[in-house]
This record gives sequence, C-alpha cells and structure tokens, in this order.
Amino acid sequence: MNRILFFITALLAWQLTSAQIGGTTTYDFLALSPSARVTALGGTNVTIVDQDPSVQLSNPAALNPAMNHCAQFGSAVYPGDINFGNASYVQQFNVPGTFGFGIQYIAYGSFDQTDVNANITGKFTAGEMNAYAGYSYQFGKIFSAGANLKFIYSQLAQWNSEGMAADIAAMVNDTAHNVTFAVVAKNLGGEFKPYNKGVTEPIPFDLQAGLAFGFKHVPFKFHITFHDLYRWNIRYDNPADDAQNQLFVDSSQLKPKSYIVDNLMSHIIIGVEFNIKKVVRLEVAYNHERQQELALTTKVSVPGISFGVGVHIRQFDFSYGFEPLAQGQTLNSFTLSVNTAGFVRRKTVAKDSAYSIL
Repeated sequence: MNRILFFITALLAWQLTSAQIGGTTTYDFLALSPSARVTALGGTNVTIVDQDPSVQLSNPAALNPAMNHCAQFGSAVYPGDINFGNASYVQQFNVPGTFGFGIQYIAYGSFDQTDVNANITGKFTAGEMNAYAGYSYQFGKIFSAGANLKFIYSQLAQWNSEGMAADIAAMVNDTAHNVTFAVVAKNLGGEFKPYNKGVTEPIPFDLQAGLAFGFKHVPFKFHITFHDLYRWNIRYDNPADDAQNQLFVDSSQLKPKSYIVDNLMSHIIIGVEFNIKKVVRLEVAYNHERQQELALTTKVSVPGISFGVGVHIRQFDFSYGFEPLAQGQTLNSFTLSVNTAGFVRRKTVAKDSAYSIL
C-alpha cells in the first residue's frame, strides 16, 4: 500500500510540474463534457451520483451497484460539424466493486490539404479516440474511491500519436444529509508515441473538487464545482486588458489591474438541478471562465450559461444539454442511458439506497 501511495504521489507531483510549462496540450478532447447532463451543469461536474453511467469519465468514484447492466450512448455536435461521442457500459462481477468500460471519440471532419502556395492538393481527416476502463469500490456507508485507465489514439492527417492516462477519485456521499463531496485528479499520464519522434506534449491534466447539497423535501440540488485547482491564474491573457499596453499613456502613473475576483470565479462552476417526481430533471448552470473567454464586446451574447432537461422512464433515461457559444453558435448534447437488465427482469433499487435517482 505504501508503494502504491508513493507512486501516485510521485506521478501527481510530476504531472503538476510538467503541466505548468509549455502552455499547450494535446488530446484536448479529454477535457470535453462526457454527457448532456454534465454539459447542462456547466461542462464539468464531479458530484452527480445515481444510476447515470455517463458520469464515469467525470468521477470514477461515482460508479456504483445501481448502475449494474446500464449502457450509455451520447453524442454532441460542436460548431463546424465536429462530432463528439461517448459510449459506456457498467458491470458488476463476482468480486467487490463496480466496473465500467467505454470508448470516447471525436471526429473533426474533412479538410483541404494545400501546398506552400495555398494550392489544394487533396483532402485529409482528423480524429481522436479514448478507450477506457474504470473501477470503484465503496467502503463504509458513505465513502468510495475509484480510478479510470485510458488508452488514447490520435490521428491528425498523416501524423498519429498514442498515449495513456489515468483518473483517480475519492468521494463522500452522505445521503442522510443530502451532501456529496468529491476530489478527482484527471488525466495523469502522457504520450508514449508522440506525433513527432522525441517531441512529447503535455495532456490536459486537471485537479477538480465538487460539493453538492440539497434540502429535505425540496426537489432541487446545488452543485458547486472547482476546477484547475493546481494553478491560480487561468484567465485569458488579453493584451487589451492590460493598462500597461495602452498607447499615449504614462505607464509609470498607472497601477496594474487586480483580477483576484475574476480569477477566483474562473475556477468555479455553479449549477442547480431540479427533479420533478424523479421523472423529469431540469438543469441550469453558470461557468464564469467560459463566459469570460467567449463573451463579445461588440454584441450581446450569453456564453457561460448552460441548460438541460432529462426524462427518466422505467429503464430509459434521456438527457439533452444546450450551451450558447460565441458568434451565435451553440453546443447541443444528447445522452441516452438504458438499464439492459430491465429487458430481462424488473430491477428495483431500495428507496433508501445511496444511489437511487435524485
């Protein structure tokens, strides 16, 4: 056990150090929302805990027995006809714990290939894939821990890359007080076969935490998610915001602007999920970082606000997530979850189960 903890600590320390240099990452699709429900709750969430198997990539510690035999299929359409999808399945075996398996992909489409003189010489395509497996173990009444292991393949025209990554998570789910808290370290790892030999790039590591809480006999739950906890300054570096760069101004007489509140809010996503008779869900969230990055000063826009709706009927659960982006573009995400055991025999979950529908 001590050796395992030492390995995890060393890997985390290395990832934190390497993630702060270079300024660019590869396999960026790993940071995208894995489901419509997560999209509706701001794009990042680690505190959804029920029978929804799509949350495995958000928080592997959320895998639980209520997901047994559940399959999930999801697709998102980004501007430019970029298609992103995720499919997963959860299974329990004759050993303690819950296992989840899945595949995630993104297809960027077809592009014109040109020479140095901008003459079109053909077409090329680009796409990436993540095949993953996860495990979660529940101990005590409220504690769980989990991990995902990912194999990543990327093909960009004639260049390709392969890599591996892991997610490590711990969670407290206290249903008696309707409180959930989770911490997740995502995408620990890197390339083992880079696009260019000898030139490796970092992958989108993130350290996240979340707190969700509700009130007895009240049909809604608050979700507060904290992301990029390993670094403070995540603001977009916009030269127009820097008074030192203004022309015809004596910079010695100007004080540098303080962005403490903006930086703090950029780490936080606030969402609310309403549940109507455990059949219909309504979600709304605000992502300050997204709003600051995509808002335009030349026109009215509402990036950073996301919405969603979910319907749970018998063994089926359908979710839709909607997020406005810049320049009138939108993100539309769809997810279907199916409890395949329901086709064979009726599966029930105790009303007091820690993993029943919200």
